[in-house]
Amino acid sequence: MRKLISCVLILLMIFNFTFCNCAYADGTDSQDEQYKNSPYKGKADVSSDVAPKIIQGDEVEQSSSGTKKSSFSAGDIPVSMIGMVVGILARLVNILIALQVDLFLGMLTHGTETDPAINGGSAEEVFWFSIDRCVFNRTSLFNINYLKTGSYQVGNTTISGSQGNDAIKDGVANVYYLCRIIAMILSLLVLIYIGIRMAISTVASDQARYKKMFISWVESIIILFVMPYIITAIITVGESLTNVFYYLRGSILGGEETFETVVRNEAWPGLFEKSGFDLALWSLIYWCLLFLQIKFFLIYARRLLMVGLLIATSPLIIITYSLDKAGDGRAQAFGNWIKEFLIAVLIQPLHALTYLVFVLTANEIASRSPLVALALLLAMTTVERMVRVIFKMSSVGVVKEMKLLKKGG
Repeated sequence: MRKLISCVLILLMIFNFTFCNCAYADGTDSQDEQYKNSPYKGKADVSSDVAPKIIQGDEVEQSSSGTKKSSFSAGDIPVSMIGMVVGILARLVNILIALQVDLFLGMLTHGTETDPAINGGSAEEVFWFSIDRCVFNRTSLFNINYLKTGSYQVGNTTISGSQGNDAIKDGVANVYYLCRIIAMILSLLVLIYIGIRMAISTVASDQARYKKMFISWVESIIILFVMPYIITAIITVGESLTNVFYYLRGSILGGEETFETVVRNEAWPGLFEKSGFDLALWSLIYWCLLFLQIKFFLIYARRLLMVGLLIATSPLIIITYSLDKAGDGRAQAFGNWIKEFLIAVLIQPLHALTYLVFVLTANEIASRSPLVALALLLAMTTVERMVRVIFKMSSVGVVKEMKLLKKGG
């Protein structure tokens, strides 16, 4: 997919640079004047005119002041005809696919934010999904603090709760309590088994083995009851790190907007007011940004479900602690659970740190050259993989184990 996007980008840049002097000529107003008069200039949020016009199905008027004409032709086919076809195709993709997906993501993740330092502390509605909101825990749909529902704090900002997120948390809590009851029943059965084996064993080595198993059983019971505190501690550490990076984000940005907002504000007028190769170029930038946003949407949706699954099944994992540790003295299942849970929780502050280093620190350059910022965003997952390898945080999930078993067989 990356190679395909790179090839398309190179082709469009070649066409754009080749025929940049042969584009449509505007007789009266310059492009800057058209942009200033555009109804889509400004912050692209739910209060702007962009989303309501599309959601309500209103027609978007294109500025048509002056006469447009082609000043160059390549052979028998005028460049204006090629530009017109490319522009029509780009506009169709924007209307039928890109804009609908963008609006769908916004509808799923919209919410309100209340910051005492902004707008007098009044609630501000945020509609559009962005990677910035996602990695700094400002998208309530992807909040993984399963021990708390409703609104929550990120730094000094209060994020409104999400009904979908609360429903998932309630479901995970119910499954957790059910698994905990089952775990306690199974623990009692394991204790009975260990007691019988200790009573009937006459060999000293067997007695020592079952005595060790009994000690491991006691440890598993202790872990079972303190598991909510372990989960809370890990999640609190992850949120604290994210809050620290969020404060750094505010100090770096100041009053400026992130490059994602800048790209959206620049791209939206281009999508509706430009034509030909200019429209195709802005559409490509918009598609690349949308592709990366979809990628992070799926990553954090999977993270939300993964953390919920790990929490819900944690009591059953603890039951295997005494039996697993009796073999070689190591509780592999519980160790793998801890490792998976740490990776799932701490991946957000890692993304936030990477976003600070690679995107916000170069925000001014990114706002002038959106393609540079998109390339930096594309590299965030590469940095994530590098950090996992350096700190030996490679996933040990069920899928990977199944693949290894398949190769071994």
